[in-house]
Amino acid sequence: MRRSRRDPATRAVLDAANATFAAVICFGLLTGISTQLQSVRPQAPWEVDPYDAVASFATMLVPIVAALTWVRCARWRHEAAYPPFALVEIVRGCVVALVAVAATDAAYLVAAFQRGFPRPAPLRPELLGLLGLSAITLVIASMMSATASSLHRRPRAERNEVALSGEPDAMDDVAELLRSAPANLAPLHGSCVRTADLLLAWAGSSAASPRRHPWLFVAAISCAAGIAAAASEFVHEGPPPNIGVGALVVAVFSTIVAIGGLLGYALTGRYLHLVRSPRRV
Repeated sequence: MRRSRRDPATRAVLDAANATFAAVICFGLLTGISTQLQSVRPQAPWEVDPYDAVASFATMLVPIVAALTWVRCARWRHEAAYPPFALVEIVRGCVVALVAVAATDAAYLVAAFQRGFPRPAPLRPELLGLLGLSAITLVIASMMSATASSLHRRPRAERNEVALSGEPDAMDDVAELLRSAPANLAPLHGSCVRTADLLLAWAGSSAASPRRHPWLFVAAISCAAGIAAAASEFVHEGPPPNIGVGALVVAVFSTIVAIGGLLGYALTGRYLHLVRSPRRV
């Protein structure tokens, strides 16, 4: 739907979301280039802890929150006015992503002032430029998110009613987005609808569903991500000298990522309405 046909609150929230996505992309460029490229990482003053730890946690959280926020934007894309709860969820997703980006940018700035750039550091201007670009897009997105939040803010009594009325959670949002696949592409539409039905059936009946055991689900997914991270480390740095060392590395990575995942869920799970309360299933 064209932007001009949307109501002011919806338009402001979508503009804030788009600005947040731009800030997330700049954040990804900054962290990806400065921490993942072997030729660049030694030149960055923030490649050591605690600065790198802040970035590591943010890089786990931001992509997930940004993807969920995009899903929630796209789910209602045909509506001129988004439901109030959807606007709240989108703005909250923007807030969480921007706070994580801000924490990383602040940590990087502190590292640059306290440690300084190593010598030689031929890529110093480029790294500072990426940091500046991330900070600028962060400020713009934050201002737009604050404006969007003020446009749809309701009295406390109404906000509580919206929060307790059992709106769709993240799994419902993904399923509805799949169901809204273009109907003129029959094979794609049919596959998406079947996938959505399977997803909701699994969420409603499986013992492994995040709606039934959200903490266990987050821990399992985080451990799997930790194992994948350890495997990636082996690919880049070479295999471990023996099985014992390899198992220890995998255990350390899995534990760190699991702690980060559980901490992220504890801080944002309820706020972002990731899963419905068991009593609403």
